[in-house]
Amino acid sequence: MKKYIILLFAAAAVLSACEKKVDPIDTFGVTVEYRGGGKNVSGNIEVNPKDSIYLDFTITSQTDMAYVEIQKNGVKVDTFRLTNATNKKSFSLVKGYRTDSASGSYTYRVLARDPVAVFMGDGDKSITVTVKPDFNFWSYRILQVPDTTNKTNKCYYSTTNGKVYSYTDGAANSANIDLAYYWDTVGRSTTSTTDDLKHTIYALNAAQPQIPFYDISTWTKNATVFKKMPTSINFVSGLTSGGAIQTLIGGNMTSGTSSKITGLSTTPTGSISNSVIGFKTAAGKFGCILVRYVNGDSPNATTQIEVDVKVQK
Repeated sequence: MKKYIILLFAAAAVLSACEKKVDPIDTFGVTVEYRGGGKNVSGNIEVNPKDSIYLDFTITSQTDMAYVEIQKNGVKVDTFRLTNATNKKSFSLVKGYRTDSASGSYTYRVLARDPVAVFMGDGDKSITVTVKPDFNFWSYRILQVPDTTNKTNKCYYSTTNGKVYSYTDGAANSANIDLAYYWDTVGRSTTSTTDDLKHTIYALNAAQPQIPFYDISTWTKNATVFKKMPTSINFVSGLTSGGAIQTLIGGNMTSGTSSKITGLSTTPTGSISNSVIGFKTAAGKFGCILVRYVNGDSPNATTQIEVDVKVQK
């Protein structure tokens, strides 16, 4: 019995040694060559939103092609029929496209099909065009009610770099600060002691608030203006580019702006959202604030809000 087992292992070893790996045969022999230069794209590239790109290519096949197709992210965007072509084994073209306004990666691919639209090949070549965002997106920023003792609560915010500052480190960075946060009790009417304006975002040049324990007389006071946005504006899916921010936020800020916005919450009221606030910086950049979370309902130093911010570059 042992003899037979040894013989079987020996036979397996011989067969393994004789095995020859053969690469799969490319029946159609399709190749694609991209030519560079100027705005021609010959390899992976980064571009700005709505930039122009050109695919200058030649596709060849060992057998006749019937169609040449260009795809973007797997979806056909152009098809060229070679019915009247003298040479159906080679096809050259320069085709221009405008890149998307939304940032992200987009894959372009040139491929061949036979007369019944069966895929013949693409030369194993595709090009990834990455559209860089033309806006900054700062997420999960925490703004705290100003504290009176240590003065280290982060209540100031820069839309340029996405950083939050306290009174202690704000003076050296005041030129970058576009807005601040506090709990507004100064806005009470003369007939009521219960109508606190509550969670409030304001520009440093606003007439109010005047926080007595924070002396910002020597600070740069950027004149940012704000306005609550209608509930129709979707912070996540609507503001996907600098152009969308310009249209949706800038278009809603032609009137009714203020240096202070009060009564912020995560709950819309009527046709106005208390959680989505448009703004325009002193530098002329439009942006939007989404109030994601509020942790309290008092002027205590432990009260804070969490915001996301999108702003044009």
